[in-house]
Amino acid sequence: MANKRHFLFFCEGSPERGLGHVGRCLALAVAVSGEHDCTCRFVFRGSAVARDKIISAGFEVTEVSDFNKWQFSDEDAAVLDLLVPLNASFFRRADTAGTLLCTLDDPTANRLRCALAFYPPVPQVIRLGWKGFGGELFCDWNFIPLRKEFSAKVSHIQNAPPRVLLTLGGSDPEEFTLRILNILKYISESWTAVIIAGPMFNNLDKIKEIAVELGDRVELLSNVNNIAELMSKSDLAVSSFGMTSYELAACGIPQLMICLSDDHARSASALHHAGAAVSLGKYDRVSDQDIITNLKELISNQLLRTGMSTKAARLGIGKGASNIASIIMHRLELRP
Repeated sequence: MANKRHFLFFCEGSPERGLGHVGRCLALAVAVSGEHDCTCRFVFRGSAVARDKIISAGFEVTEVSDFNKWQFSDEDAAVLDLLVPLNASFFRRADTAGTLLCTLDDPTANRLRCALAFYPPVPQVIRLGWKGFGGELFCDWNFIPLRKEFSAKVSHIQNAPPRVLLTLGGSDPEEFTLRILNILKYISESWTAVIIAGPMFNNLDKIKEIAVELGDRVELLSNVNNIAELMSKSDLAVSSFGMTSYELAACGIPQLMICLSDDHARSASALHHAGAAVSLGKYDRVSDQDIITNLKELISNQLLRTGMSTKAARLGIGKGASNIASIIMHRLELRP
């Protein structure tokens, strides 16, 4: 029997960074360990909440203050999901150890030193510039690593009145959830709403106050075990662009996306142009009236929601973690 392959995952998670990097690394680690019987270890920097999320998934975590100081040993592959540039010595040590370097949705120059690079089909990928890159680039909807629960087809439930899911990140640093709740007061159409409170929300008391004010139309949830099931029971969603937006698309749920940054807005444009979602752009350039107008349209227009759902389903998002894991394993098998 062949020896088990050993994988490292380098990532960060915090109120500032959010939990998206941790989430997609976990999705890939589950695929690598569960489908290919490999061991996975996380090299992590960030908050206790994000660290504990990794530990609760059953993976070993080594916390570091500086990724550049990592000493490679017998790891077969390392997956980078970082926004910080790594120095040349990091890559030399990986090369000396014979560790296959892979990267996820990487805007930094780190990508140029990796053998495999995986991206969603967002416009920034080509604009990044790839001079000097000697690896393989994979850029498509089926290279977005989502949890296994998003790989199965889900049945949609049409609610009357329409059910709006508010899922605005693990930390919601710009308090989008509070803003949308206040806006819902001015939506005259019939609706109900479900709010997912992230583990790093710092304004939960304010959210609870408004939820109480809105009465039984609003349900507040936290620590949801099966997000895909909850999404499939919704008619539409409001999301902060990130991995959650891809999860909603995998479930075929129409959504309004609000973006934390210009980079997020550029990435969100891919789902928008595919007809699977509506991107409102960067949050500080989106008026309350913009949100009200688009929410009213989605709540009242079932035909529009159905069309967006169909287009989202056609993208084929959902099996990215398995696809990426298989490509990495195939590359390892080809090595002498």
